[in-house]
Amino acid sequence: MRRLALLAVLLLAPVSLLVTPLAAAVLTAPAALHYPATSSVEQVDVYHGVTVKDPYRWLEEDVRESPRVEQWVEAENKVTFDYLSTIPERERITGRLRELWDYEKLSVPFKEGGRYYYEHNDGLQNQWVVYVLDSLDAPPRVLIDPNTWSADGTVALDDFLPSPDGRWVALLVQDGGSDWRKVRVLAMPDGKQQPDELQWVKFSGLSWKRDGSGFYYSRYPEPKPGEQFQSLNLDHTLYFHRMGTPQSADQVAYARPDHRPWSLYGTVTEDGRYLVVTISQGTDERYQIAVQDLTKEGGKPEMLIEGFDYAYDLVGNRGSELFFRTTNAAPRARLIAIDLEHPEPARWREVVPQGPDVLRGATLVGGQLVVSTMKDARSEVRVYSPAGALVREVALPGIGTAGGFGGHADDAETFYSYSSYDTPPTIYRYDVASGKAALFKRTEVHFDPARYTVEQVFYASKDGTRVPMFLAHRKDVTPNGDRPT
Repeated sequence: MRRLALLAVLLLAPVSLLVTPLAAAVLTAPAALHYPATSSVEQVDVYHGVTVKDPYRWLEEDVRESPRVEQWVEAENKVTFDYLSTIPERERITGRLRELWDYEKLSVPFKEGGRYYYEHNDGLQNQWVVYVLDSLDAPPRVLIDPNTWSADGTVALDDFLPSPDGRWVALLVQDGGSDWRKVRVLAMPDGKQQPDELQWVKFSGLSWKRDGSGFYYSRYPEPKPGEQFQSLNLDHTLYFHRMGTPQSADQVAYARPDHRPWSLYGTVTEDGRYLVVTISQGTDERYQIAVQDLTKEGGKPEMLIEGFDYAYDLVGNRGSELFFRTTNAAPRARLIAIDLEHPEPARWREVVPQGPDVLRGATLVGGQLVVSTMKDARSEVRVYSPAGALVREVALPGIGTAGGFGGHADDAETFYSYSSYDTPPTIYRYDVASGKAALFKRTEVHFDPARYTVEQVFYASKDGTRVPMFLAHRKDVTPNGDRPT
């Protein structure tokens, strides 16, 4: 919304405000910019019999480790910023952008291990800060502040996951924008970092065992020296790391050396009984599913769904019954349940059938299924029983986007965020049993939503397609076609 506001400011600004200073700066700029010399090397590769020269291969070295690349970047930046500093309007634009972006931001809270967690940014922080509350009434305290990890802000927190027993919090740490991650673990409640540290993790989630003894994660083999950023993504393997042991002792939970390009992701069901392995090939949302019963000694994941034909997103389980969002026989998606005691497709149970709108996601919380759909580019949320009966529709504040609704099957509450063109992100606490929503936190911005309105209209395209559109305007403006957008 703020980016749209900025766009409107720029589009409606007088020509003399934006164009004239820029033009003046160009006219007074040096006739030619003097760029630093870039050295070349004798680098030649042969691909399928074709010789390819690559004289600037040395620039692929990590700028943080290569002095010559660092010097080249500094010299190039000096030319760039020396020129940009001559544009008189640049500071005014910078000030306006800072004003528009400098407002607090808050993620949707979630509960795990008896505590509440959320992320917060006070406005212009490089990285969001993780806060923890021992109860909803307790004062928040900082658990993780990635802004302290590096002076240049390039080390970031990719994700974090508390253990169900409340003893640990596992972190996925990203450095310099690389796809590689490091896993670190904090002890609760004080957040003290533990010796456990895992490397060569990429494209991985984290999933704890219920007792907090360890977690599942995915990684690739350690690349050869100098090939950290050139090696192919092959032999993705699912491991189990037991707390207090070195990474070298981690156990292989699932591997497919017969299909080296496959990617493997493990999730432990909420009751701790099953390990569900989602197998992907490339970036398509079409998966295979393997399942292991963790209560059986010596067991291993066995294929449940074969063939990369459809999406199968695990929602949760009730006993031996697994719930999935799938596009199987439903391009707009539906919810199904598969009983592992009778897993044959003929006995799959349809819980929520495909409807006219796209089913975007579902969660199993408070003993109910909370299902989010996208209708005409806006959110609709409904609550269903595990049997598939409609319980109610979640009453959203208006026409906009809602997200969140995480939690556990035995949680009485969940949280969600709502925003629209006239409403900044607002967090609500939702009582699953009663269906009542209460304001939890509203983002404070220099904007009065009461002065504006949002409505949805529809237009027919040239081929007759019904296209939804949103009109957002001040309430004292009549959208009669006489005013420009």
